[in-house]
Amino acid sequence: MYKKVTLIKLGGSIITNKEIPMTLRADILADLVKEIALAKKQSPDELFIVGHGQGSFAHVPATRYQTIDGFCNEESVLGMAIVQDSAAVLNRLVVHEFLKNELPAVSFYASNTIVTDQRKAKSFCVDVLWHYLAKGLLPVTCGDVLVDDTQGCTIWSTEQILAFFANYLDDHGFEVKRIVHVTEVPGFLDQNKQLIKKIDKSNWPKFKKMLTITKGFDVTGGMGLKVEESLALAQKKIKSVILSGMERNNLLAALTEQSFVGTEIF
Repeated sequence: MYKKVTLIKLGGSIITNKEIPMTLRADILADLVKEIALAKKQSPDELFIVGHGQGSFAHVPATRYQTIDGFCNEESVLGMAIVQDSAAVLNRLVVHEFLKNELPAVSFYASNTIVTDQRKAKSFCVDVLWHYLAKGLLPVTCGDVLVDDTQGCTIWSTEQILAFFANYLDDHGFEVKRIVHVTEVPGFLDQNKQLIKKIDKSNWPKFKKMLTITKGFDVTGGMGLKVEESLALAQKKIKSVILSGMERNNLLAALTEQSFVGTEIF
């Protein structure tokens, strides 16, 4: 099965209020999903995989229980379960929005398919993903808590999970067109809040110094991790885009090869 696939990340900062725990920005999520639905109608044979950040959902208990560092105290096992539950709550809300737009979205959790060792992938049960894609379903994944052989558990961000999927798909005969990161900012901004339109490995060291602290809850690295993961994918000729979902139809434009406002990483 040789197919083109686009991976889309709906950032936690745009679909949730990161400063208020467990708060969905329902109107924004609805608008973004409508744009994805329109893009899918224009390219019915292209496969989409959607991931979403956790924003003010799973980041909150993940911070409390230090889940990224594993089983570090007597609360860690329960904490892992609570983090997974919070992640699933938001995931079902996102899936439901796709279903309202008549897209056959299904949850696909990394926590049920990937085992790590020292935070690196050790095994991946991929069969369900293959069947979902072959049957025309739209997998919706998210930042998640994973079982780790060495430290008990850990956190993988949505960026890490989508990058892992992109590499796996690329190695198994798919044409991965791009990963589109949807945020609440226009893209990567310099110290004067001017948009940097293109980033590659040669100019990244300079721009990396311009990163500022992410507001609200985030245990997984924010903008810096987004760019680092994108540059790693660029080595396999997989392009990444960071754009604002606050500008109406900007995501739709990017998905349909029209002019859009954002940062390209290649």
